[in-house]
Amino acid sequence: RVTIPHPYARLYAKKDGAKRRRIWNHALEKSLFSAHELSTMGAPHRRTIYTASLEAHVDRLHAQLISLGFYPIPFEKLDPFKGLNSKTAKSMVAGLQHDDSHMKLKLLEIERAV
Repeated sequence: RVTIPHPYARLYAKKDGAKRRRIWNHALEKSLFSAHELSTMGAPHRRTIYTASLEAHVDRLHAQLISLGFYPIPFEKLDPFKGLNSKTAKSMVAGLQHDDSHMKLKLLEIERAV
């Protein structure tokens, strides 16, 4: 009789050893690249462009915060976020992005109606 191992057995065996690389999330690429660019550029090239554009955006945000006088932030204002882990922060940012996309759609609908 031939025994077939469970398909996930090898995954559990690998988890004990080395740390596995995260899979690249392509969900946001559609908001940055056109359909033609997605079909003609390879994922590593798109990833480089995406990372560079994200870093440039963060630099623009920092410059805007400095010009408005909101940076550097006093430590006492950071107390409510003490103990915030990266997953929670990412969820908060994703929620803000989701709300922003809905607001943009509503604004477009209002502009069309006027």
